[in-house]
Amino acid sequence: MTKKVLLYLRNSADTLRTACADSQRHFAEIFMRKNGWKLELICRDEDIGEVVFTAQPGVHKLLNEIEFGSSDIVLCHTLDRLCSRLPDAARLLHDLTVNGMELWAADPGIRIQTKDLIGYYCNDPGKPLAGFQYFEEMPDGLYDVNDLVPLPYGYRYTGAYDSNGTYVFGFKAGDKECAKVVRRIFRMYADGMSPAKIAEALNAEGIPGPRGGKWRDTTIRGDRNRRTGILNNEIYIGRSWVPGRNYDSAYATRIVSDELWRRVKLRQGLAARGPVGTP
Repeated sequence: MTKKVLLYLRNSADTLRTACADSQRHFAEIFMRKNGWKLELICRDEDIGEVVFTAQPGVHKLLNEIEFGSSDIVLCHTLDRLCSRLPDAARLLHDLTVNGMELWAADPGIRIQTKDLIGYYCNDPGKPLAGFQYFEEMPDGLYDVNDLVPLPYGYRYTGAYDSNGTYVFGFKAGDKECAKVVRRIFRMYADGMSPAKIAEALNAEGIPGPRGGKWRDTTIRGDRNRRTGILNNEIYIGRSWVPGRNYDSAYATRIVSDELWRRVKLRQGLAARGPVGTP
């Protein structure tokens, strides 16, 4: 019996590193012909930024088809073109399995299974998830509009229109006032002030920290190797890790200049060798 395919396409804003929707369809059709499958339906979204998973028109259509349609396979070009986050992929794969459907990626031409997700999304071998096949119960991130993943300090959720004129909520944008605080933190550190002194100064001025709490030196300092903390989060220079593509650029969300970022990295490197700047 010929298997019916639902093809999901996400157009790319960066066609130098990621295939555009037309290219994705071209390679998917070659893959389907090779396997003797039949294209039943196409669901497509525009790459307008970090968006609530189910709010995207193409994904919304896909989820309806999973529940009520007759397709046997959901096919995407690469898994990150469909789901950029582990919780989204895990829940989607669960829903597909419950409905007797399979998830395939045309590149590299494999069926995606639950045991594959951890290795695909978790690039930090120190995380507990890396050694197990079970997912800790947690919020669904961008899977549910009502359960939004917290954004890094300096950003907020807003809406954007896709190419079809559909308003999609969940687009990540800079928060003007908090962005000023982020730049100030970077400048203060680059000029020699310690994270503890920076936190003390911000609290003295009554500036709310992330989630509305008090500023702590650890919130600012973080861990350079693990890319945590205000001073190490590359989202501030418009970079974020995307599975399968290493780093993705979203310069519209940039808050800190490359020059200021380099100054901070230089001081961190010097600080790692011994006491530097304000104690």
